[in-house]
Amino acid sequence: MNFDELSSTKKKKLVMSSKKYKVHEDLIIARTARKTLRFIEKNTENFPNKYYVLKTRIIESCYNILEWIYRANIMQDISSKKEIVVQIQMLNFYLEEAMRKDILTNKKFLKYAGYLVELDKMTRSWLFYEKNQ
Repeated sequence: MNFDELSSTKKKKLVMSSKKYKVHEDLIIARTARKTLRFIEKNTENFPNKYYVLKTRIIESCYNILEWIYRANIMQDISSKKEIVVQIQMLNFYLEEAMRKDILTNKKFLKYAGYLVELDKMTRSWLFYEKNQ
């Protein structure tokens, strides 16, 4: 059974339930993290199989950053925001390693770094705001 075959009341219930899970899509930092994740994921597809672990770590770090953003927003604690900064620094390290191993060019690394700097600034300003409240 597909969506078109459902009754109108069931359709409304499905739409309403899906909306409650999209509450955090309005977070600017989450949007930026998703954009970064998609960009990095797309551009790491061509990593050599020899560096599979590094590629996996890069992708996992991206997902972890997004997860910690959601956690920090829901839990409203400073330690979650600090974890985002840690994850960003780890992702930066993995990308530096990829550049050191000549998997990434300097130009590509600078593009990645631009995304990470933007995320880092947003997170640190969020953290600063929370500390001063």
